[in-house]
Amino acid sequence: MKKKFLPLYMLLLCLMGLFTACIDDDFTTSPNDVLTFSTDTINFDTIFTDLGTPTRRLKVFNNSDKSLRISSITLGKGSSSGFIVNVDGLSGTSFTDTEIRGNDSLFVFVMANVVENGQLQPIEARDSLVFVTNGVTQHVKLLAQTLDAKRLRGVVVNSDTLLTAEKPFIVYDSLVVAPTATLTIEPGATLHFHNGASLEVYGKLIAEGLPGVPVTLRGDRLDRMFDNLPYDYLAGQWGGIRFHEGSFDNRLTHARVRGTTWGIVCDSTDVQRTTLSIYNSIIHNSTENLIDIACARVDIVNSELSDAGRSVLSLHKGVVDVTHCTIVNYYFYDIIKGSIIHTPTCEELIEWQVHLALNNCLIAGSASPLSEGDFTGSDVYLNSCLIAGVEGTDDLNFIHTMWNGEPKFWLIDKENYLYDYRIGSSESDAIGWGAVTYVNDSTATDMYGVSRSERIDVGAYQFTANSPSYEEKDASL
Repeated sequence: MKKKFLPLYMLLLCLMGLFTACIDDDFTTSPNDVLTFSTDTINFDTIFTDLGTPTRRLKVFNNSDKSLRISSITLGKGSSSGFIVNVDGLSGTSFTDTEIRGNDSLFVFVMANVVENGQLQPIEARDSLVFVTNGVTQHVKLLAQTLDAKRLRGVVVNSDTLLTAEKPFIVYDSLVVAPTATLTIEPGATLHFHNGASLEVYGKLIAEGLPGVPVTLRGDRLDRMFDNLPYDYLAGQWGGIRFHEGSFDNRLTHARVRGTTWGIVCDSTDVQRTTLSIYNSIIHNSTENLIDIACARVDIVNSELSDAGRSVLSLHKGVVDVTHCTIVNYYFYDIIKGSIIHTPTCEELIEWQVHLALNNCLIAGSASPLSEGDFTGSDVYLNSCLIAGVEGTDDLNFIHTMWNGEPKFWLIDKENYLYDYRIGSSESDAIGWGAVTYVNDSTATDMYGVSRSERIDVGAYQFTANSPSYEEKDASL
């Protein structure tokens, strides 16, 4: 019986040989048959030295009908390169005899990991991936702007400390300011907080930038989720700032705070002293509330408070004065789960003796501007404010209100995740609506130094027909 199956067995072997021969295409050796690439340059933008980056992908194509054998794939600078390459699951600086079948492709993965350079300014790192195929050499450029940074891991500030602008800081875990200490951050300094890190203030925080030289607190991701979406545009990149009970006289001036999970929190404390003053600052983009005040005295002047997954300003108890601020919520990334300004019920406002004054402010967004209910009998006042999206009538709590006003912002581009909440049109209802009562030394100019002497526009920004472009508005954004 076994002999009867022998011819069939031999036939199967022959067919397998033919099949294998069909798969093993001939290799072309013509110099006309070379590679094409998904890009000619892999650019990592700005990266921190001594900190690996997310992987970038390069797709290598063989458009020939026959197989290609890549004689070598190498990093131009070899082992001294600041880049790492992975081909077919293997990492290294040099690869030989890599094959691509006809009309097929190959993935090459690249990371940057540049050593500290000791420089204060960004240094450009360059290299190239060199492909040799059929005697033809082809290059794909590798570029990165490298930046040295100081690393703070679980640091507790126990004595008065100054963080300078010499190099950026990367904060891991939490940066804690002890009850007896003051942390001062000088103009131009940037603190990059790693995922989950936060700034916990039991003592005092003084972060005072200058016009055009802000203090910046943001996440440490410098790369992009998508081509049009840098991680820096996203909320939830780090925890936020918390001012604990007994922390007083904190100041944020010309500060840029963005990308947080729970924003700025002021715990319950003595309202006879000021917990936090914010001037000429942009507090932007939080997954939860942007500013959450449990029970504290807080002053916010000439500032933009924008975009949160819940409320932009959430007040439970305390004494809060907000003057010439743009308070906006067009949070792009999820359904907004709260009103733009959240307050307790009217009964609670009266019982808890809550004080809230909004003066010459602009309130707009895709959520309800205020919590449901009324403020009758409470110590809550909106003076000369523009409220977009709702109709209403003035009373003892709403004084000289522009109801259902049109702010006409410069830019709200949800498709590309871009915003610019300055007044963008001479037809804006915000122009000239402000009251002179609330113009003083702190508000005589807007955040960018534009005078309010001739006309008082509500919000943090005066309208100017020749306002700078979005890119020029603030380099830190």
